[in-house]
Formats: sequence, C-alpha cells, structure tokens
Amino acid sequence: MDRTMAKFISFLTLVPVVALFVIQILFYNDGSFFGDGYGWYVVSLLCLVLIPILAYPLKRILPGYKEGGREEERKLAFVTGVLGQILGFVLSLFFGAPRGVRFLFTSYLIAGILLTVSNLKTSYRASGHACGVAGPLTILVYILGNKLLLGYLLMPLVYWARLKLKRHSMKELLFGTAVGVCATLISIAAFQ
Repeated sequence: MDRTMAKFISFLTLVPVVALFVIQILFYNDGSFFGDGYGWYVVSLLCLVLIPILAYPLKRILPGYKEGGREEERKLAFVTGVLGQILGFVLSLFFGAPRGVRFLFTSYLIAGILLTVSNLKTSYRASGHACGVAGPLTILVYILGNKLLLGYLLMPLVYWARLKLKRHSMKELLFGTAVGVCATLISIAAFQ
C-alpha cells in the first residue's frame, strides 16, 4: 500500500504535472497573468506540460530508449523538459509575452539548466521532483502571496515518496529543492 501511494505521489509531482497545476492556478487567480486571450496560456501548457510529458510515450518508440531502464527514461524526461523550457523562453522573448509569462519561463529554464549542470558535473542526482515542486511553489508564493506558503507542506510528501521508492537520497532531495528555490529567486531578482 505504501509503495502504491508513493508511486501516486511521484506521478502527481512529475514536473509537467506540477506545471499544469501551477498554470491553472495562475490562470484562475490572476486573469491578466497570461495577457489578453488564451494565446500565452496555451503556449505555457504546450511548452511546460505537453512537450515535457512526451518523454513517457517517446520512451516506448525511440530506439535506444525503448529497451533502456529507468535512467534512460529520466534522461529523456530531462531532454524534453529542457527543450520545452527553451522553446517557451525563446517564444516569450521574441513574441512579447506578458512579463509574468516571461518570468515563468525564465524560472523554469534556470531550474532546468541548474539541474542539468548539477547532474552532469556533481556526484548527486538532484531530484527533479523536489525541484519541480519547490520552484513552482516559490513562483506561486511570489505571484499570489503568502497564503500559498502552506503549499510547502507538500515537500515532506515528495521526500517520503522518493525515499520510499529509493529514487533519491535525502541529500539529493534537499539539493533539488535548493535548485528549484534558487532558480526562482534568481528570476525574481532579474525581474525586479
């Protein structure tokens, strides 16, 4: 039962799933965040949710990933996630996205870059789940206020699930959390 619950929590805290929740919360709480109409809302869903989630069906059809295990799936998820972040960031810059959308894409891109660099250059595999929850929670608190500080109570659940499934150590979870928060703080500083 615990393992099933841990898998469910891990699914709900996949970076694109959390991004879907964040985009919905922003859309319904601040109508001006995505500008007039639905264009930037749809671009945000495409770049931060759809493109990253493609890793999971692509794993089943791409040679080299098809027979690969969990680590190959993780690598592909990183690749599709960062590709979506780069695309969103570039589109937001070149097509005049509202400031909030540019901030959102910048935060996600900085987190993606920091996670990629840390995972390639250190012995730790910083947790994408921890980063993908802590960073977006920091975004929500910054944009919508301190009432969302209670969202950080999700972090122990993320930690428990990832430890239960033996996907990460406590250091990797803390490192991922720090990456997510720092990426958002860097973005906040850039947009001040």
